[in-house]
Amino acid sequence: MKFFDSLMNFRSVNISAKTEFSNRLEMLIKEFGLQKKELANNLGMAPVAITKYTKGVSMPSFDALVAIAGYFNVTIDFLLGRTDKPFLEKDFVYFCPIGMINYSFVFINKNQEEERLEGWLDYIFGLTIWNMDLPKDEDALNQFLCFKFSKEKSNQRLYECLFLTDELSVKEFLFEMQQKLGLPFMKEYVGAMAMQSQYLVNLLIWNEESIKPPIGALPCMDPQYLTNLWKPISNEKVRLNYSSTSGAMPHLTTWLNLSDEERSSLLMRRLRRIKSNFK
Repeated sequence: MKFFDSLMNFRSVNISAKTEFSNRLEMLIKEFGLQKKELANNLGMAPVAITKYTKGVSMPSFDALVAIAGYFNVTIDFLLGRTDKPFLEKDFVYFCPIGMINYSFVFINKNQEEERLEGWLDYIFGLTIWNMDLPKDEDALNQFLCFKFSKEKSNQRLYECLFLTDELSVKEFLFEMQQKLGLPFMKEYVGAMAMQSQYLVNLLIWNEESIKPPIGALPCMDPQYLTNLWKPISNEKVRLNYSSTSGAMPHLTTWLNLSDEERSSLLMRRLRRIKSNFK
């Protein structure tokens, strides 16, 4: 995602805090596709103040600095040049909602031999939109996180070990994915007004070769490719529903048909709401 790449690749050397701030604010305004007047209106500031900030003429007050950081969902330390990491680890997927995760698992397989599985797994993070009419308010949209298993041999072997033969623990796999993505989706729900609960997601599994039936079961007449995944308790066996397509398919399809800019706008609004409303 161009926006994510721009933030992560931003570097500066030995310049004043005022210049650092002005450079980074200018870059954020550009990456978000904003006009300075539009940003000023959104923040309740005078347009001339934003112009002075981007030109390095003046620095904002602490309250204004907090407001600017909150609007862009970046840290104050990033705005001031104290770090080149723009956002919190748990916010990673809001800036990079579609990508790939590398995995490496060493385990004892069903033949009682040590086996190593390595590769890359696609993921899709998003909001449940029914149609192309983008909602004005995203607070009613649920979050989802989909792991996509390609036809590649390692991906299919990983799927088999997780959902067919139990050679790998699904819970351990999900905790590993949580570590890679930062998103704390394996945390417990702790109430509607808790920020932690706002990061929870509906989990989905997408298999390009179809959701396979349990070993010994008859295959489904009409192959299905997407299904829900419930968070397992302890090391319980997980068997996916291979007989019906997940009701999330329309959401996923619509989400993928949006532009990068449309997805980014919705996710930034969601993240902004989480941080402002849930302490």
